[in-house]
Amino acid sequence: MPFVPQDVLDRLTSLERQVRQLTGRAQMRPALNQVLNGDVQIGEGGQLIVRSPDDITSMLIGDLDTTTGGKEFGIRLRRRDGSEALSIWNGVRTDEAQAFRIKDAHGNDLLTEDVTTEGLYRPWIPYGTPIPSDYNLWPKTTSTAWEEIARIRASTQHPRLRYYLTALESSGTEGQSRITVDGTPVATSGSGDPAMQGVASIPSYEFGKEVDIRIEARRISGTGTVYVAPHALYGVGSAA
Repeated sequence: MPFVPQDVLDRLTSLERQVRQLTGRAQMRPALNQVLNGDVQIGEGGQLIVRSPDDITSMLIGDLDTTTGGKEFGIRLRRRDGSEALSIWNGVRTDEAQAFRIKDAHGNDLLTEDVTTEGLYRPWIPYGTPIPSDYNLWPKTTSTAWEEIARIRASTQHPRLRYYLTALESSGTEGQSRITVDGTPVATSGSGDPAMQGVASIPSYEFGKEVDIRIEARRISGTGTVYVAPHALYGVGSAA
C-alpha cells in the first residue's frame, strides 16, 4: 500500500464533509414569508391575491379580470362577506382615468371621484340656502292650521337629517313649526320657541331615494304672523 500523507487524508475528509453540507443545503427551501430590504415585482399581467379561509378574495392587486374589454390593472379590497369596500379601477370606460371608490356593505358608492373633470362625484354636497336679513321676506303664515311655507326635493344619502330653523312672531302671537318627510312629521318645535334644531331620522330610509321635505308652520295664539327661516338642512349618519 502506497504511503499517503496524513494531512492529505484529513483534507479529503474535510472536503467530503463540506460537499455533504452543500448538497443538504441545496435541498432546503428557504421560508418565503418575509422581504427584508428588497422589492417584490409582479409583472406580465400577474396578480397579488389574499384569500381568506372561506375563499373570499380579500385583496386583489394587479390584473382585475374586469369586463371592460381588455386587461385592467388596479386594486380591489373586500370585506369578509365578499362585498367590495374600496377599489381603484375603471368600471365603465377604459378611455377615462381610473376612479377611486369607497362602497358601503350594500354596494352603494359612498365616495367616488369625478374622473371626467375633477373633485367629487359622490357624495353630493348641497349649497346652503341664503336667508334674507329682512324677516318680513321670510316664509310666513297666519293660519291656525299647519301650512306649508317651504319645500324641497332631496336624494337621501344619510339616514338622518340635521336641521336648524329660526322663528319670529308678531307681538302677542305664538307660533309653532315642524318638518315633514314624505308627509310624516319628523321634528316639531314647542309653542313660541325662537329656534328649532336637532337631528331626525328619515322615515323608511333608502340610499338614493327621492324624498319630499316640507317646512310647515301655524299660529297657536294671537292674531299676528309667524315667520320661519330655514338656515340648515343636511344629512348626517346614524351614529350619535
